[in-house]
Amino acid sequence: MSSKDVREIAEAFNTIIKFLAAKDIEELSADELIKKYGIKKVDLLIILGNAIPFIAEEGARAFKNNLADEIMIVGGVGHSTKYLVNNIKNSEKYKDIHSENRAEADILKDIIIKYEEVEEEKIIIENRSTNCGANADEAYEVLKRKRLNPKTILLMQDPTMQLRTCECFKETWKGEEVVLINYAAFVPQLRETQGNLEFVDNNIYGIWDMERFISLIMGEIPRLRDDEKGYGPKGSGFIGHVDIPEEVNRAYEMLTDLYAEYIR
Repeated sequence: MSSKDVREIAEAFNTIIKFLAAKDIEELSADELIKKYGIKKVDLLIILGNAIPFIAEEGARAFKNNLADEIMIVGGVGHSTKYLVNNIKNSEKYKDIHSENRAEADILKDIIIKYEEVEEEKIIIENRSTNCGANADEAYEVLKRKRLNPKTILLMQDPTMQLRTCECFKETWKGEEVVLINYAAFVPQLRETQGNLEFVDNNIYGIWDMERFISLIMGEIPRLRDDEKGYGPKGSGFIGHVDIPEEVNRAYEMLTDLYAEYIR
């Protein structure tokens, strides 16, 4: 495969990830919240379980900077748990965090307590959910039991799942007066280097290996589609209808010819 071909592949992935890694505000700041929503802070910041500790730490820093009244971590044992456990075990920084046989929310809670000094009693935990839809449902139930009714919620998730996560929360919270705000902590981009794909920024610890990244991207668009195989109203009904831009569909179709075996 020529360098030109690899560059085209990188651009196709970049087009898709910019769509998936939804960001409703440009940065985590009061100025951005005021500009977009007329508020200085949200009622609740929810960190969704994932394999990249950086995301939890970014969320914790936002909470410490008074951008949210409450902070919650959501996630039991799911498809990302083994990757999070491996990232903890293989890190000099995080190796003292106990990770075996624990829910993602509990692991990430320990990280932000130790490294961001957020007080444990301030953290709301949901540690039973095993998938994206259950994240939303179980979080809702925990908040209702605590008699918490946030009107503004900031969601932070693995960038490849940020958009779908928000769609799941919309479905669970429909009928409630709540504003859901997306913030992907980073938007990964690919480039061609000596005929190979690589991340432009490899400095985020725990970022996926390339094979896993490809698998996540190739699995995500079919889930978002509103057809008999997707999660929309015409399929499983887990989420509402999502409009997928034509350029994203074109990029995905091009990649399907090359990475069909990664579609799950």
